Amino acid sequence: MEMASIAIFGGLTVAAIVVAAVVPLATAVGLLAPVPLALVAARTRPRALIAASVAATGVSFAMAGTGAAATVLGSALVGGIVGDTKRRGRGIGTLALAGLVAAPVIGGISVLLLLILVPLRTLALEALGNTVGGLVKLLNQVPGLTGLADTVDSLGTSMVDHWWVWMWVSGALGTVVSLAVAWWLLGGVIARLADIPSEDTLDAGTADRESAQVGPLPLHLTDVGFRYRPDGPVVLDAVDVSVGSGEFVAVVGANGSGKSTLAKIFAGRAPTTGSVTRPGAAGLGRHGGTAMVLQRPETQMLGSRVADDVVWGLPFGAEVDVEALLGEVGLSGLGDRETSDLSGGQQQRLAIAAALARDPDLLVADEVTSMVDPTGRDELLALLADLPRRRGMTVVLITHRGAEAAAADRIIHLHNGRVIPHPPHWVPRPGMVEEPARPTPVAQAGGFGPRPAQPLLMLQGVGHTYLAGSPWAVRALHDVSITVHRGDGLLIVGGNGSGKTTLAWVMAGLIAPSEGTATLDGAPSTDKVGEVALAFQHARLQLQKQTVGDEIMAAGGIEVGSAEVARVLEAVGLPREMAARRTDSLSGGQMRRVVLAGLIARRPKVLILDEPLAGVDPYARAEIVEMLGRLRAEGMTIVIISHDLSDLDAVVSRRVRLTDGTLTVVDAPGISGQQSFQRATGEAAE
Repeated sequence: MEMASIAIFGGLTVAAIVVAAVVPLATAVGLLAPVPLALVAARTRPRALIAASVAATGVSFAMAGTGAAATVLGSALVGGIVGDTKRRGRGIGTLALAGLVAAPVIGGISVLLLLILVPLRTLALEALGNTVGGLVKLLNQVPGLTGLADTVDSLGTSMVDHWWVWMWVSGALGTVVSLAVAWWLLGGVIARLADIPSEDTLDAGTADRESAQVGPLPLHLTDVGFRYRPDGPVVLDAVDVSVGSGEFVAVVGANGSGKSTLAKIFAGRAPTTGSVTRPGAAGLGRHGGTAMVLQRPETQMLGSRVADDVVWGLPFGAEVDVEALLGEVGLSGLGDRETSDLSGGQQQRLAIAAALARDPDLLVADEVTSMVDPTGRDELLALLADLPRRRGMTVVLITHRGAEAAAADRIIHLHNGRVIPHPPHWVPRPGMVEEPARPTPVAQAGGFGPRPAQPLLMLQGVGHTYLAGSPWAVRALHDVSITVHRGDGLLIVGGNGSGKTTLAWVMAGLIAPSEGTATLDGAPSTDKVGEVALAFQHARLQLQKQTVGDEIMAAGGIEVGSAEVARVLEAVGLPREMAARRTDSLSGGQMRRVVLAGLIARRPKVLILDEPLAGVDPYARAEIVEMLGRLRAEGMTIVIISHDLSDLDAVVSRRVRLTDGTLTVVDAPGISGQQSFQRATGEAAE
């Protein structure tokens, strides 16, 4: 966490200083430079501030020269004072006292640097003289301002002759101003980040350092409880669980039941109460230890190329058959591909390959199939289920899917942070729908009736290439033409990497197509951003406010009040009391439903949902499907991108299929989505 803070906030400081140094009239931006380093000082140990200051100084020197590097040092001192004062809980009085000492010191450092660096001093004084001279000439050309010109000329001469006095005074005053600005801004930033922990939530503490003997299994949790903050809610309570060698264990439960937190305990996080016993350290990320694949795989990608990412962080000299691993997870031939070009499902496959490269004894997989197409989902499930037999490792799979849980040796069921007996009816028989009893949707497949064909969203010959003209160009869409009519229910299906998400972004007007046109009501979609509402694959990227209620009101518009917030929360299956919850405290499935609630409150012309059921528990999935069916019955135009095919028959009236960026199948009227997909693919749909 400290290394990440150094990289991010040090980079922000460099950006502010370089902009102030090279962009005319942007000098004031330099006042922001101490704030990122102040945040490092406020939330980490002093050594992190030192590391960030050294790194930022070196980078700024390479980019903008000695002056910028000196400014970084000054910003580090200012940021350190402000951040340390905030961290210790002191007030403005302490800051003022520190400023009285620091201001003349920082001003004196500037003078000392110019005394030592003679060429820099000469250049700076010449630039000052030229600036003053130009201003004097300009003033002399204006009648009646010759007296002012003489004053400016005299002042300029004094500044050049006695530069060290002026430099010292201006440096001290600038430091005082910087301290005040940093103090004011940092207060707001810290308030916004108050509920975001500054520690790594996967940190195993001193018990799992590099020197510890690795031995993650067998694992025994006894009366384990967990809170992320001392005054926070109980996430796990009285959990008694054992995991042995060579097992395939599934962990199920509703959103917010504590599944991901239990996974972190398995990976080495110390519980708040109770005990965890294992032969040695969990060894997270170490050979023969524990490997973890998170819900959002892009947070684990570190290499710029796929092959680099597989081996990132392994000890020097470790031998890994990268191509074999990529083939094992379904990424054959993509070793030289840029990781930024991968789809969500491909990213999840890559994260699994990187985990297997550690040859772990324990693999914890958190919703690893949520963004994968049905065929790929079956392949990954078969791979995970076979690992205990073939590699002897234990696999813990966190999932909402009954079919996946049924493939495990045993199931751990969590409810409100407690382990409960697993209800047998939750596990489906092969070929049956996996959810428990659920509400009956308002509208069934094909039950919406004919509607007047009123074109609303039209794509004609759309193609799109990322990084066009560069060696890294990736062709995502080819000659796509489709019309979405008012009241339509359209499902876009296709394998991972087929271009579905790119098509959704084009429809929403967030990117302009490289070829062809995308229009909404006859105008370019890029001119009507917001009228087509888009829910991203990763809901957390759309949540910008501190609380759920504020998020929904911001997404829905200023006219949305508390009554509307309560209505849309209940519409997506969340209690209205959820409005007061912090967005950062939500589970992945809850975040997805909050985003959906905000979009519904906005009442857009078209609602585009990218994987709306991913990471959502079965009952909530049924509620969302019911709600979407009701919205369609009321006339809402809905476009859905999903791998959950049969679940959405109650919402959509037709499907299209993308294959390698090309529209290959469009459902004919009167053919159900399920039948059309089977006919097009020759496979039994899920």
